[in-house]
Amino acid sequence: MTESSAVRTAREDRFEDGVRLATLEWLQALETPSLRSGMALSTIVLLVKGITLVAPLGGVLAPIGGSGADVFSGTGLMSPDLARSVAAICFWIAAVGQAWALADWWRSGRPRDGYGIAAASLAVAAAAVAMWWHTARSGPADLVMLAVPIIATGVLGAVGLVARLVASRSHTVRETRLIAVGARMRALPSDEQQALLAERREILDVLRGRDLVDDALVERAAAARLGDWWLLDGEKSPRSAPPTRR
Repeated sequence: MTESSAVRTAREDRFEDGVRLATLEWLQALETPSLRSGMALSTIVLLVKGITLVAPLGGVLAPIGGSGADVFSGTGLMSPDLARSVAAICFWIAAVGQAWALADWWRSGRPRDGYGIAAASLAVAAAAVAMWWHTARSGPADLVMLAVPIIATGVLGAVGLVARLVASRSHTVRETRLIAVGARMRALPSDEQQALLAERREILDVLRGRDLVDDALVERAAAARLGDWWLLDGEKSPRSAPPTRR
């Protein structure tokens, strides 16, 4: 029988920063067929959202090389009209990304979100630069096309930034994701849950055999619900440090 990546990691990893039970349980989830597709979809969604959150950079940099009365007139990478359209599209994408990120943050229970703060700050800064650089030097006919998405991005970014700074709760985005994965694990059919629990017992036996965890932690980890190992990572115990070399 092929050894799972979670058991193999428990057996072979050096754990120089200490054992992270959440990582081992995450590896279990990744190898569970009933969970794998959902986790893969979540990863794709995160990548798409990430692209929308960096889109303001594309909007600001679209007219690079521009000069003269129309900032888009001298770009050497694309025609002025195309550069103008690219800038507008990027800022529309950025506005959607800011709204999406803000809705996700709220739906997740308003976790502490450093990446969200950085993305919102980027949106506000990019909108401010674009309002000065793009719209101030564009003709009246192009002003609305550029100004509307730029302003929308800036306003949504500002709302998201202020909301995260004043209304975030104590839990993190990572903890929110781990809670969601744990809920999916506990919703699996009973036979799959039993298989995961048996594998978890094997992981604990391996870690204990390598003297990476103590008996007390093994007991707590064995008694914990599926998906709750990350809660034990926050505890201070001898297992949180790598083994001492003698």
